[in-house]
Amino acid sequence: MDLKQIVEALADKHKDALRFDLNFENAYQLLIAAMLAAQASDESVNQVTPSFFSRFPNPREVVAASIEDLEKAIYPVNFYKTKAKRVREACQVLVDRFNGEVPDDVEALSQLPGVGKKTANMVLLGAYGKPAVVVDRHVLRVLDRLGFHFKDADQAEQELKSMLPESHWGLLSYALMRHGKRLCLARKPNCLECPVKGICPSREEA
Repeated sequence: MDLKQIVEALADKHKDALRFDLNFENAYQLLIAAMLAAQASDESVNQVTPSFFSRFPNPREVVAASIEDLEKAIYPVNFYKTKAKRVREACQVLVDRFNGEVPDDVEALSQLPGVGKKTANMVLLGAYGKPAVVVDRHVLRVLDRLGFHFKDADQAEQELKSMLPESHWGLLSYALMRHGKRLCLARKPNCLECPVKGICPSREEA
């Protein structure tokens, strides 16, 4: 079973939930939610974003707000003070360089303060439906257990793009992320329910 077949098997297993756990309605909302989710749970971010987006529905409203108001709006998300500053800086760039619109290009997105490749790829895939490989800790863990070893997320992204057709980039991102959250857990993987346990070198025998 090659990586493409593995991705298809995992996607079929989790076909009811091939999506991000962050709640969003557009590219701006996904960008902000993804920035807030760094070193924080998606659940904690989803608790604060409805009111945040109601008060600050676009980058211009964020730029017009005080840093204190932004901090209050995203508390108690981890590192809320630093994140409020980064969100404001990113929105300032969106206003100054992109007319308040979130670009659909990974290079442009990566120019925004506080936005790395993972967040940029999340926006491309989730908001714009463009082919992108999103590598988080869950994806890396699943790949590592399956015998695909990468030194970091950047190397993984580049090599995975060469290993799979574009049509499977998003599928890999969603399927492996979901598999890592539902079955291939960090502490105790549920190998009995894994559809690729037969070829997994890290499987735990019942």
